[in-house]
Amino acid sequence: MASFTESTIQDYINVAKSDAPTPGGGSVSALCGALASCMATMAANFTVGKKKFAEVEDEVKGIIDAIEPNRVEMLKCMDDDAIAFAGIGEAYKMQKETDDEKAARREAIQKALKNSMAVPMRAMRAGVNILERLPRLAEIGNPNLVSDTGVAALIIESAVKAAYLNVLINVTSIKDEAIVTSTRTETADLLAKAAELNSATQKIVESTITG
Repeated sequence: MASFTESTIQDYINVAKSDAPTPGGGSVSALCGALASCMATMAANFTVGKKKFAEVEDEVKGIIDAIEPNRVEMLKCMDDDAIAFAGIGEAYKMQKETDDEKAARREAIQKALKNSMAVPMRAMRAGVNILERLPRLAEIGNPNLVSDTGVAALIIESAVKAAYLNVLINVTSIKDEAIVTSTRTETADLLAKAAELNSATQKIVESTITG
């Protein structure tokens, strides 16, 4: 399978709008989150190195360092989502003539569903990790770029919500109740955190813009 992260934007769009099974919503939501995180990093980079913001430079550098691995993680989810989805398709194609084959197929499907669910879970976590840095960045970052921090927060919260839908569509078919329960608990927490952090960021952004 070709890497989506190595394709051109136009190639990715062409495949995404076609009847190809991938990239799907999980890949697209991860890409949106990764792109949005770049706006936060850009705002931070327009703060670092400016005498006016010397007092907060080290803190802003820390924000950049915290965002970057999460951006990389969301970008990696672009490809991993497609790989995991392909695994589900392969599991469903397995032979089911004998009882042993049926059991092996059921086990393979469950494993594939868990693998597929794990990718958007990672994207949700990465998105919240980024969002945790954005209210402070909006406070201390270069105010000329504060709208970009706001854009980052808005899109990343949406990316977290979108990733959740891809968790949900898999978790409803998983038979392991312990995994289902822990997943539902964690996703609820992540969604609440994402909403709270975006709201906090937007308040600071709008206050900075309007004075």
